[in-house]
Amino acid sequence: MRCFSKSAVLSNIKIVAIASMLVSVQANAGSFIFAGDANGLDIITHPSGYNGTGGQLDIEVCIDSNAVDAAAMEVSVINSLRELNRLTPVSPNLFFGGNNDIPSGRIDFQSLTLHELGHCTGLGHPNLGFQEDVITGNNTNLAKTTLGANSTYAFNAGADGIFGSEDDLRDDDENLHWFAKGVNNPFVDVLAPEASNYSRDLAELPLGHDFAANAARAVGAALGFVNTEAVMQQGQGTDEDQRSLQADDVATYRMGMTGLDEIAGTADDYTFNMVYGGIKADTSGCDIVIESKTTGFGSCGVSGAFLPALNHFAISQATFSYNSNLTFWHFNQVLDCTLAVENLSFSNLTHNDSQNHAACSSITYGPAYLVAAGGDVTATAPSVTLNPGTTIEGVFTIISTTP
Repeated sequence: MRCFSKSAVLSNIKIVAIASMLVSVQANAGSFIFAGDANGLDIITHPSGYNGTGGQLDIEVCIDSNAVDAAAMEVSVINSLRELNRLTPVSPNLFFGGNNDIPSGRIDFQSLTLHELGHCTGLGHPNLGFQEDVITGNNTNLAKTTLGANSTYAFNAGADGIFGSEDDLRDDDENLHWFAKGVNNPFVDVLAPEASNYSRDLAELPLGHDFAANAARAVGAALGFVNTEAVMQQGQGTDEDQRSLQADDVATYRMGMTGLDEIAGTADDYTFNMVYGGIKADTSGCDIVIESKTTGFGSCGVSGAFLPALNHFAISQATFSYNSNLTFWHFNQVLDCTLAVENLSFSNLTHNDSQNHAACSSITYGPAYLVAAGGDVTATAPSVTLNPGTTIEGVFTIISTTP
């Protein structure tokens, strides 16, 4: 079963895109959403809240209370947000069979969530992917490009026969995949990518390389990175755990974080902090909303506007939707506390709906924290403290755990 990616340009100041995940034998980044013939090849897309001024962006992610599996998906969402906040490449990052907790024949919702949140924060597919049956099989692993002047994709894996590697012959296809200049290895961590050392211009490839390499798993295996693939690569199979970012994913985020001047260490640089906003009936104030649908597979619809630097775009709102009619989802229920140390504090808030607050260390409530009569709050942490000023009129459940 397969789903397809689609995008539509509404105008030159506002764009809406749908970036879908595939179901196939494979599940990659290196590119930004909106980059292409319609908007410009050099487009860099930034998360919600970025306006050209540096600093930390707090990006709130909420689950729509009408989503069919709202409660079941919470742990997967929280774990994915923590992974994005860590922004640390992992290899290997693909686990199968007895090396994961996914039942046979099931598709991991947490892996899907990490991929779609990548789209919701600006990343595109680094590979061509499946496009309305025009691109299928191994051709999907080729690096992301436009059609080129001849309006035809070139599907040539080069002498090594590995689709997506550095010797691919792509004719006049226009490259959209960013790479480290003189390196072109998407499995090697780039600590400070910027315009001086990171590019999509094929003239800056290493001597002897024909095209930008893509972080597909077959390419990784050939380069010595077994069971490793970019999270943003389009495609996800059953019994596949991909819950950690890979080097190409992280480098693409870091390139975006250099801001409008595309130079690391300057005033317009930013970082992001992904914040879980809980299950909400009113999601109007959330930057990213997760909801269920009854068609397709998974997608993130994004809207926003161009920034003063014409090749830079900022997201204003994003919606991650998944098909709740599909019966093969596996919803992970194990909170990831391997690297996370969190001390959450809540005050001056009123909850009239369902909320779930989970922390690996401690949660403190009050003052002026109110669970209204219609509210339902669950706190999960090794230590939960209700300070004076906390008012509970609805339901408040404490689940004490150890990391």
